[in-house]
Amino acid sequence: NLEHRLRKMRLRWFGHVKRRNENNILSRAMELKVEGKRPVGRLKKTWSKIMEKDMRKLNIMEDMTEDRKQWR
Repeated sequence: NLEHRLRKMRLRWFGHVKRRNENNILSRAMELKVEGKRPVGRLKKTWSKIMEKDMRKLNIMEDMTEDRKQWR
């Protein structure tokens, strides 16, 4: 299933970023707040919201994404 495969790849990347040092550019980019407005009608879909939805769907916690063996 394509949806499952994409979710699996996103969670692996999320775990990779979470294992990084707090000062790493990837970790800092995850916390970045972008100023400005979106065009009318455009939904506010952020990486963190997508990750929350994926983790909720699989019933896992954020710290579980750091386990490399789970996502192979």
